[in-house]
Amino acid sequence: MKIKSLKSVVLMLSLLAIMGLAGCTKKEDVNNQNKGENIVQEDEYEEPQDNQEEAADVESIEDYSSYEGKWTLDGAPVIDSGALLTITIKNGNELEGDLFTCQNISDREAEIENISGTIVDGECSYYFTDDGWEGSGTLLIHLDNDKISVEVIDYVMADTNLTGYGISGTYNFVRLDEANNNPYNLKKYNNDWSYEQIQEEIDKRQQFRDGCFFYKEFTDYMETKRNCVDYEVACSYLYDTDKQYYTADDFSGDSWLIIHLAKNEIYARHGYIFTDPDVYDFFMSQLWYIPEVKPEDFDDSVFNEYEKANLQILSRLDDI
Repeated sequence: MKIKSLKSVVLMLSLLAIMGLAGCTKKEDVNNQNKGENIVQEDEYEEPQDNQEEAADVESIEDYSSYEGKWTLDGAPVIDSGALLTITIKNGNELEGDLFTCQNISDREAEIENISGTIVDGECSYYFTDDGWEGSGTLLIHLDNDKISVEVIDYVMADTNLTGYGISGTYNFVRLDEANNNPYNLKKYNNDWSYEQIQEEIDKRQQFRDGCFFYKEFTDYMETKRNCVDYEVACSYLYDTDKQYYTADDFSGDSWLIIHLAKNEIYARHGYIFTDPDVYDFFMSQLWYIPEVKPEDFDDSVFNEYEKANLQILSRLDDI
């Protein structure tokens, strides 16, 4: 009996030992499985981090949408000569646009259409193959501080272009102000100007003198009748119609042209913008004139008593 009981005890202990080992193995497997799951979870957790980095890259793209619109060299509408840059911005940094230039004296125009490029750090470039004169080159476009500069590099003029005209060099643009009545940024002459200031303004108005077919007749009159020399021709009034009364006899020796200009000079003193292209060109050549008031907005109540009286006389003589 004792032997049998002893055998039973040994058997029981063996079974317990086997069960213990099995339990440890199972627990270790579970631990290993959990550890593996943790590794998988850690690997899966890296993906959202990558997505966040990609999102950060998208958010870091600078938005240049504020540069959409029209741009000119002086902020004024292009009337006779100048350059016009029209651009749109998509997705914050994708530029599309056109560049147009014209020259009044030679009656020439050039244009690069369908410009496109991605703006990076305020810059983009575009290679063009035709500027309207078969010229080619690369536009380097720089956007900064609400201004745009366009530099043309590696410009190649076509052999067939005998005019020499095309889109080349550097253009500095400012935002177009449609309401700007002074499209050439002209300054009004005063007696305190230095010779350099006078010459700068004369050069700025050169195209208007060239475009005025009767400017030589006016110059001859000022030199012979008024003893004006050099820049005085562009700085002097024909008559002091705002300071003294005149009679018809005072204009008896003048040609119809001088009388016509003297009459319109009364309007020009007050910034009247002339619709007649020849009269417009003439007064734009005069350093004391600034175009400020459109005809539909002009109020003749600005005339003083001298001007009113002299205007009546000159208007009558102008119609003869």
